[in-house]
Amino acid sequence: MEYKDYYKILGLSKDATQDDIKRAYRKLAKKYHPDLNPNDKEAEKCFKEINEAYQVLGDEKKRKKYDRFGSSFNFQNGTHFDPSQYGWSRRSYSTGGSGFSDFFDMFFGDDAIDLDTILRQYTTGQYSYSGFGTNPYGDFTAGSYAQSQDINIDIDIDIFLAQGGGHRIFSLKRPDGSLKRLKVNIPAGILDGDKIRLKGQGQSGGDLIVTVHIQDSGGFKLEGNDIEREVSIQPWEGALGTKLTVATLDGQRISVNIPPGTSSGQKLRIPDKGYRDRKGNVGDMYLKVMVALPKYLSHEERELYKKLKELSKTDDWGMKR
Repeated sequence: MEYKDYYKILGLSKDATQDDIKRAYRKLAKKYHPDLNPNDKEAEKCFKEINEAYQVLGDEKKRKKYDRFGSSFNFQNGTHFDPSQYGWSRRSYSTGGSGFSDFFDMFFGDDAIDLDTILRQYTTGQYSYSGFGTNPYGDFTAGSYAQSQDINIDIDIDIFLAQGGGHRIFSLKRPDGSLKRLKVNIPAGILDGDKIRLKGQGQSGGDLIVTVHIQDSGGFKLEGNDIEREVSIQPWEGALGTKLTVATLDGQRISVNIPPGTSSGQKLRIPDKGYRDRKGNVGDMYLKVMVALPKYLSHEERELYKKLKELSKTDDWGMKR
């Protein structure tokens, strides 16, 4: 039996964090996913190994068990070994068709998920789900299970769709190969993490439960019901004050006073111009003012800055001279 170096499979070192592991898995799963590599046996093999590695390293308890075994016997990548030498017999670990390697079954067979349930478990920056597969264009593939069960998926939507409401459409591929178009209605003012239940669209009559995640878009960043966005001003505008015309999330354009002495990074609160949720609660909009320094100066501008420096009554530490 061959020792499986799960860290090597995911291209990681043994001191990788859980976030590192998740990022590596997502990147490789996208690269080798069967939907993107049809009839490619090598890609299918890689995809299975990636899933197997993630099932272990992505679970802290399994990872500790795996790390203890590897450190105890100092296995090298690809080393073959006889498990009977370490107190296991094949009958004690082989599950006879779980889809995982014998190495995985030997250590984790008691709590292993059948590979068929994770072969389509795949996460991109846009979707996250279990029991379904997808390609980057939004087609999900249902697993071939007889038992009725709910299926959970995650979708990302931009902040404008979340605020105004609308719908998302994707294709659901059934075990018999047929495609069914499904529409998820997004209510206006939905909150990040809210769930939408599609009755009867899960596995064998179960429900499809869609968890919505709101992505920052168009310079707008959502924090609860508040909105934050950055605006840039010139150094003299920060010193002397100015007026800006700023777009709000609902498409309005409002005039905002930037008071004299505004520093880079300072936030200005605009009441009741934030995100409106389904209950009618409205947050505030915060403008994060960033002073944009000119990258190139003309000779005249440089001389003016030198003059300004000479006239300044404060030193580099903001103390009076």
